[in-house]
Amino acid sequence: MTERFEQTETSQAKNVDFFLNQLDGYASSVGEIDTYQNISKALTIELAGIHRLLDIGNGGVFDYDTSVVGHVTGLDLFLDKLPADRVYPKNVNMERGDALAIPKDDQIYDGVVMVMLLHHLVGSTVAQCLANLERALQEAHRVLRPGGKLVIVESCVPSWFYKMERLAFRAAVPVINRFFIHPPAFQYTIGRIAGILEGLFGAKPDIAHIPKGKYVLQLGLRVPSVLTPVQPYLIKIKKE
Repeated sequence: MTERFEQTETSQAKNVDFFLNQLDGYASSVGEIDTYQNISKALTIELAGIHRLLDIGNGGVFDYDTSVVGHVTGLDLFLDKLPADRVYPKNVNMERGDALAIPKDDQIYDGVVMVMLLHHLVGSTVAQCLANLERALQEAHRVLRPGGKLVIVESCVPSWFYKMERLAFRAAVPVINRFFIHPPAFQYTIGRIAGILEGLFGAKPDIAHIPKGKYVLQLGLRVPSVLTPVQPYLIKIKKE
């Protein structure tokens, strides 16, 4: 029996609380940490020329130069709670929405981007996390017009770490919920994400390493890259 997709209420609440209350700090980290500067450069190149872009899981922070896109719709759970006086580029509008149930019609965007989103869609079990991953990619595929491009930047882990993560999940989540302000996360192998995309789009995605700098963010903390097995990837695929 297939596990139903669902992000737990605790996961949703902690994501909203962390990214809303740490918005400026997170934006500053994204702007300063060398790995995220590499991400921004790669994304800006990939998104250039897209007319209508949906940025799912935006969180109020843009990891690319919005001026290279015609119009951007930022989507996240708490964007209706952002300060009314917060200034955005003129070609941007921000809307509340769920990555697992995007409140948009089919086939209306020329491009969809997801930046460090997928590992935040945490369910109560590993199976539910996997169902959430598949559902989020299905929704991105649904709103993308034929000929449109999906671009994903995701922090992935090697197979050996993924196996350990699966085993530790149930025990680790209560500890993270209790002792960290950052929400729990569940990271995937690049092969897992690529396999789902191939099934949805009928083709293999293009995958590229994004060079790690000296630091990355893990559970909201700045960590030396050499101490973590995570690797950021840029994944892109067109809808036929």
